[in-house]
Formats: sequence, C-alpha cells, structure tokens
Amino acid sequence: MVMTAARPKVAEAGAQDPKSTPSEAWIARLQARFPTERTVDEALTRKLRNRADPPYRPSTLAEVAGQLRAFFAVHAPGAEVHAVAPLGGGASKEQYRFTLHEQGSAPTDYVLRREPPESVVETHRLREFEVMNAVRGTIPVPPARWVDADGAWFGRPSLINGFVSGVTKPAGSEGNVSGLGTGFSPEWQARLAPQFVDMLAAIHRFDWRDAALDAFDVPPEGSAEGVLRTINWWDRVWEEDSIEAIPIIRFAAQWLRANAPTIERVTLVHHDFRPGNFLFEPDSGTITAVLDWELAHLGDYHEDLAWSLQEGYGYTDAQGRFMVCGLIEREAFFRRYEQASGFPVDRARIDYYMIMNTWKSAIIVLATGIRCAAGGKSHQDILLSWLAGFGHVCLHNLARLLRETLHGT
Repeated sequence: MVMTAARPKVAEAGAQDPKSTPSEAWIARLQARFPTERTVDEALTRKLRNRADPPYRPSTLAEVAGQLRAFFAVHAPGAEVHAVAPLGGGASKEQYRFTLHEQGSAPTDYVLRREPPESVVETHRLREFEVMNAVRGTIPVPPARWVDADGAWFGRPSLINGFVSGVTKPAGSEGNVSGLGTGFSPEWQARLAPQFVDMLAAIHRFDWRDAALDAFDVPPEGSAEGVLRTINWWDRVWEEDSIEAIPIIRFAAQWLRANAPTIERVTLVHHDFRPGNFLFEPDSGTITAVLDWELAHLGDYHEDLAWSLQEGYGYTDAQGRFMVCGLIEREAFFRRYEQASGFPVDRARIDYYMIMNTWKSAIIVLATGIRCAAGGKSHQDILLSWLAGFGHVCLHNLARLLRETLHGT
C-alpha cells in the first residue's frame, strides 16, 4: 500500500501564481534582488525552472541499476553493478546503495545521492563533491568518487560516494527523525562529546585556501558582505517557496541585515553539524564519518557553533542544563571548542547567528518543506509534512530570541 501525506493548498491563483509557474522575468528579478553565490543561484534557479515538471515518481530499482550501468560503461569501463537497494535516512536526497565490481579491484559499496524534483534544501552537487574531496584526509568523510552535476546521467543532479559503516545514534536511544532531540546516555556523552567538538574545530581549522573549491565564492574578511550574501540566499528561498505571509520572517530578515557582523576570520562552515549527520561505531563510539556537506560554505565559524546550539537538536537535562546536541553542556561546549580550535567564541556573534539559524530553519520547514510536500515533488512527503510542526517551534524560538535581543527580556 502506498501512503501519501495530505497536501495543503499552495495557492489559489493557479497558473497566475509566480511561485507555482515562475517566468524567466520573475526569476531575473529575484536574482537581482537577492545576489548570492554563483552556484547557489544556479541551484535555486534550476529548481524554479523545473517547478512545472510532473510530481515525484519513485524510480524502480531496475531503472536505477540501468542508469548506473550506463554511467559506468563510460566512466569505469568493464565495471559491474550489483545489489542496488534504497538506503534509508536523508530528508533532502534520494539515496541508493550498490556494489561496484571494478576490474582489478575488490567489490566496493557506494551510495548514489540524487536530487528529487524539489528538495527541502536545494543545493548544488558540485559544491558537495568539491568540499568532500577537499577535507578528505583531514575530516573523516565518505570518499566522493563521481558527480553528475547537471543530471545528464541520472535524470537529476547526483553524487556517488563510498559507503561508510556506522550508526547515527546508540541502540535504544531516544530521538526523532533528522536528529531532532536525540538522547544520549552519560556513557555515550563521554564517548562522543569530545570527538564531536574536536571534529567541528577541525572543520574550522581546515586550510581551505589551497583547496580545489572552485564552486565556492570567497567572502572578504573584515566585511559583512558574506553574511549579507547568506541572508540573500535564504531570503530568496522564502520569496520563492513561502505559501503564506509570516510577518516575523520579514522582520527577522530586516533585523539580520541591519545588524550583520563582519567576518573577521573566513573558515569552512559545515552548516548542518549535529546528531544524524555523523556516523560512529556502535561498539567503540569512534566517529567514522561526517555526512551531509551540501550546505557547506565559507563564512564565520560562529554560524556553525550556533547551528549546533539550536534547541531542537538538544534537550534540557534533570539539572536544568541545556545539552548541546544532546551531548555536552553549553559552556563546556564553548570551552572545549576554544581549546581545540584556538579560536575565541564571541557571545554576541553567537546570539546573532542563533537568530539567523532559527530564521533559516523556519524557512526550510515552513516554506520549502511544505511546498515540496504540497506539490508532491519529494520522496519524503510525509516527513516534510510532519516537520511543518517543528516550524512553529522555530517561530516561537525566533520571537523569543528577537525579544531578548531587542528588549533584554
């Protein structure tokens, strides 16, 4: 039996709604109004140009296997594809595991990550491919082997990376989908928290200047330009995908622009470093891979710190302490990070990026997520509909953070 989520109405205007049937002129106005990184613009523009395409249809395993065989006939002649199977997890991308037998090599398991017709976060596969290859050897990541950036082989933009073993949470632990509210016992906190913080510090210490990151635009240091470019990115997403007016989203965007800080030290930013996006050995607890680099960019490391601090990824323990990502108390998180990275934690910047990240999270689930589910454009309709409830938690938190910043209450 096929289950589908109830789909809310996106607009009454039908063909006259520019968000449902965007014209080239409307897209051009968005590009002029919200200038952002080149490849971010490419991904967002591709989404809009494909918006009138039919709803998502699951590929059969035979179809996926056929695409893989056609791809490897050119890119790895003589290789054989076996054991193609869907891989669970991932709110934004379709994933298939398969085994590749290359001539002269042992059979190797890989993962095909493919865009659905529309994703809860619209990103560029070339960016993900480049950053995974850049950090490999410094950060444990799945080896990224091939990229189909324009979807010529797999119908939609895709990436093929190696399969890495591990789990995202201990057996029997609490936690919801997408890493929300994952619970770790004190024993698991002791194992994972130091690695978690040290891994984030290693991402920020990574020397990106000599890396092959051609798909990334570099923000200037000592300027707010990079922060404003990030605001433009997500403000444009809201303009493209929102289904109703929510005044606090507009107010927050105005406040973020008016108070944008300069970036004093440009670092690599993962942008989604949290439970669910790293794997670890179920016995030893050793982290084996950091996943989901699709939102990575160059910016202020405080943006990453504040992302991990979001309430949805942690919880308050019996002593009333907020446990960052369910792993470590907030001040201990800051101390460990400063020791591991050598970078100071500026509390005022943390406060700013907490507002920015809560704003972004609300946009992701209340605009893009709902529109994807309503249009039947994703393989995760039910999950995206469920996440809309979390969006209202984001709005509540956004209002509280702004009130505390503006009025100190």
